[in-house]
Amino acid sequence: MPFDQSTITEVRPPVWDGSTLQLEWTSTAPLGTVFQVYVGRVLAWYGTSRWVAITMPRSRVRIDVGAVGPGEAAQDFSTMLPAAPSDRVELDWLGGTYLDPTGRDDVQGFRVYGSPLPGAGVDYSSPLAEIQAYPSGVLTDGYGLGGFGQGSFGRAASSYRWTSPALSRGAWTFAVASFDAAGNESAPFIASAVIQSPPRPPGAGPDGSRLWCTYDPATRRATLSWTPSPA
Repeated sequence: MPFDQSTITEVRPPVWDGSTLQLEWTSTAPLGTVFQVYVGRVLAWYGTSRWVAITMPRSRVRIDVGAVGPGEAAQDFSTMLPAAPSDRVELDWLGGTYLDPTGRDDVQGFRVYGSPLPGAGVDYSSPLAEIQAYPSGVLTDGYGLGGFGQGSFGRAASSYRWTSPALSRGAWTFAVASFDAAGNESAPFIASAVIQSPPRPPGAGPDGSRLWCTYDPATRRATLSWTPSPA
């Protein structure tokens, strides 16, 4: 049996005890079933326990827990793990798409704009990025310079890419506009994307905790405090 998560009914929130990160889960699999834990798509532990303490990851990572068959405890099933939903948007475009139809081209670069919040319109007051055209200094867009099938015939050979920072869940809209030597911008190309990744966890306190409890003996009242998710 390869790596299987269908029997995992709950993975409880990880607990930092000051030295290790403790993970606990429940499963409908029979006692004695072997489980594997992957941290950042790397096999970090295997065994029949339904609780494990692992080294605290140095950055935000995905943790996968699943059952495996007899004799598969140490087998690496990382290639079978479900794909993690992306929290970034990647824009790709061809430089020749923005050329002047008259052939009088002086594209200097591209500006990327985006919505400030999910569901909001594009904010054109401040670009998210400004990308120089032809960074090598060699023009690769223009009549007779591009490849067939890339934008207008013989006009588009250069390609550009921009990747957003981590985004919260929701629909985001972006725009790419070229600008010329005088600073004039072209009509923007609009692209939208929906981020389906889970909310990012809140920042931990100095002791690694995200939840605190205080108790007032006079009122016999306990108060829970926590930091909200940044997205």
